[in-house]
Amino acid sequence: MKASVTPRILSAMMLPVLLFGTACGAQNDQPGAPEADKPALFATLPADIQRTGILRNGADFTYPPLEFTEADGTTYTGVDVDLANAVSEKLGLKLVNTNAAFGTLIPQLQSKRIDMVFSFATVTEERMQSVDFVEYSQSGTAMMVKKGNPDGIKTIDDLCGKGVGVQSGAVQVPIAEEASARCTAAGKPPIEVTQLGKDAEVQMLLRNGRIAVDLLDSPVAAFSAAQGDEFEVVPNERYSVRPHGVMVLKGNRQLAEAIQKAIQELMDDGSYAKILDEYKVSDLALPAAKIASAGG
Repeated sequence: MKASVTPRILSAMMLPVLLFGTACGAQNDQPGAPEADKPALFATLPADIQRTGILRNGADFTYPPLEFTEADGTTYTGVDVDLANAVSEKLGLKLVNTNAAFGTLIPQLQSKRIDMVFSFATVTEERMQSVDFVEYSQSGTAMMVKKGNPDGIKTIDDLCGKGVGVQSGAVQVPIAEEASARCTAAGKPPIEVTQLGKDAEVQMLLRNGRIAVDLLDSPVAAFSAAQGDEFEVVPNERYSVRPHGVMVLKGNRQLAEAIQKAIQELMDDGSYAKILDEYKVSDLALPAAKIASAGG
């Protein structure tokens, strides 16, 4: 004969089940704060992002001081990281970052693995065939050389016949190729352009004397040169000053407009300037955030 179960014992047995069910329901149904507590910009977001409460960002976290990984190997930091976090807060979303090589970020947008790319991407006509931009900063390209400038580089036209390193997919690739074309047109040897996935790899070539110049964004060049006594930046030379923007999938106007409004709010309330000042890159500032897309 089986023993009977008293109501008190049955209630005790059911309590863990009820608690477990309540906890699971809360975790699945509330990815962030209740919608009633969201900022006004939350309602302007695409429905799928409102539903998840998550903003998926892709970046190449190897580009200090803009985006990089701290010494612990897991914490992301930098100008763009702080701005992306501030934008997410303005939108009432949780930011989730994906670290990937820069050249893979647009394909990840196209496959909808990420929602935006906040990774100091230069606005170009070629990229605008695939993405729309929200412009938020500007900079040019600088030349970083070994300390003491052993090759005597003064301008980009001094690079004929020399080795230059650039990051794959970066705006510096066409800058180097155009300079090389000018060399050959003048009857001089072309520039030997080496493309690598990360600027840290380009710096290794420069350190070992395998290239004469690392072509890279001017704030990154200044930051890298200031880290020790290995490199210096060729003074008074900055090429192709252009805006940088947050990339979203072409045609995703609703998300672009929400991000633009969030960045503009950061500019208006002083948060934007404070972040740039913290990293000593106030010269990157733009007066206003705007959307840039092909054909308008």
